[in-house]
Amino acid sequence: MIDQYRGLADLTDMVYQTDLARMQKLTEEERKLRAALDDLDRQLADGMNPDAPERANWRAIGADQAWRRWLTKQRAETNMRLATLMAGKAEAAQRLKTSFAKKQVSEELLEQQKLEIYRDRLAARERQDAGG
Repeated sequence: MIDQYRGLADLTDMVYQTDLARMQKLTEEERKLRAALDDLDRQLADGMNPDAPERANWRAIGADQAWRRWLTKQRAETNMRLATLMAGKAEAAQRLKTSFAKKQVSEELLEQQKLEIYRDRLAARERQDAGG
């Protein structure tokens, strides 16, 4: 019977480790997307600086507006990817909580089973010592 509890504990631990790895991957992807947004924001802010001498040539041919439109589009797309990722991350967080709870319960069941076996053996030994 203890093998069944051990197998259950091993299985729930594997599920938990898988869910944890997925959450870590999503968190890293979130970090990258937020860094990309920060970079796009910086580039947009730099493009708004009218005192930058290298921007004069760009403005003369209208490239500054095209660049600003491209940055704005990239920012919107990155924001959309971040929103999608955050929705997936919320689901992954719930799955991680559930798998962690199952892991804890299976470990507690295993420990209870070990304790029961220990008590049974101790009681049998005491009966044997009392009878012998």
